[in-house]
Amino acid sequence: MYKTYFGLSEEPFRVSTDPRFLYLTERTQEALKTLEHGIEARKGFILLTGEVGTGKTTLLNKLLEMLHEQDVATAFVFNPRMPASQLFDYILADLGIVCKSRLRSHVLFKLQQWLLDRYQAGKQTVLVVDEAQILSRQALEEIRLLTNLETSTEKLLQIVLAGQPELEQKLNQRDLRQLRQRIALRAKTLPLSEEETRGYIQERLRIAGSNGEEIFSAAAIEAIHRHSCGIPRVINLVSEQAMVRTAFGQARPVPAEIVDGVARDLSLHEVELLPGPEPVALPQAGKNGHGRKHRARARHGFKTGGERRNGHADPQSLGISQVKLPLFVYGYSADGNPFYEHAHTIAMNPRGGLISMNTPVEPGQKLLITNKENECSQECVVEFLGARLSRGVDVAFEFSTPMPEFWGARQLENRAANEGQEVCA
Repeated sequence: MYKTYFGLSEEPFRVSTDPRFLYLTERTQEALKTLEHGIEARKGFILLTGEVGTGKTTLLNKLLEMLHEQDVATAFVFNPRMPASQLFDYILADLGIVCKSRLRSHVLFKLQQWLLDRYQAGKQTVLVVDEAQILSRQALEEIRLLTNLETSTEKLLQIVLAGQPELEQKLNQRDLRQLRQRIALRAKTLPLSEEETRGYIQERLRIAGSNGEEIFSAAAIEAIHRHSCGIPRVINLVSEQAMVRTAFGQARPVPAEIVDGVARDLSLHEVELLPGPEPVALPQAGKNGHGRKHRARARHGFKTGGERRNGHADPQSLGISQVKLPLFVYGYSADGNPFYEHAHTIAMNPRGGLISMNTPVEPGQKLLITNKENECSQECVVEFLGARLSRGVDVAFEFSTPMPEFWGARQLENRAANEGQEVCA
């Protein structure tokens, strides 16, 4: 086992939500403090959101661990796909409430009396719902009604809803405005910066029993951050496989070359870009000189809507599909801070896509794109920037390693048929 080779007592990067391995960055501490404050102050509804793999469940497990130490009664819903009626029964069972009657009015009375008894004893009760973005509207309404259990001044039940950014989009819909208006506090989890990635790796190694010897070279850690885009779940995956390969080859410390090899096998690696399109308007080349390189390489691919109408590009010949799909975009700004933005495709082909963004990006910059409909993610590189419009700046990107399933061919065909559009094969 690689852990013996590196002198560790346990596996540092196993995919789990063990709160012992929670790495408290400044932003994570802020999120945890927000949750703690909301519960202590009996705020009612608290919202925690973050992209896939950024540590929401681990943070929730840390919160639950702390609450249990404080004798707080908790119900934790980790699979909210169940029907609304079963969800309510599950919550009561997890709280240890037994009601012989099946009448809804009797069950609610029993719950309210139980919560009131705890409140009068100075005790808290918390409901935590993970993956809340997949809750049905009926289930969300059931949960909202639980906040009606209150005294004249305070809520008897504190509710934490945690989920992907789609949860925020769902709550912004008009028919859920009653629930949205009751959310008192909001917290977020974000990808790690390069410095935080280094601290994250070193802390996990320490917890796993490292004696302080260098296990990952500085270049390897930089490569891990670059390939993972700072997403903890991907950091774990790359780091563990890199350690296994290093131990097999009897090398030490883990070199960047092995990390790059793991990233290639996971389709996270960077490859030579295919020729891109001639830009409508390119910004001045930055300090890194990306502008000149990408201008020279931009020859064909996506064109703006005006160029297509003028006959400069034929969407069918380029395999372009003009279908609106919801995406989530991760990246790093010029100052090194991570950002994320919701976007929709304007057009796409097997090699990449065209979207509109409000966050400034540059040609040559790497982004992580997630297709919200099938939850596939791929690394891509910005190829060119269009003119600034009211909706933002059009950004064309090309995948580092295109995955056939990313856009979902059958899904696109169904969407195009529903919208009365033709998908160009």
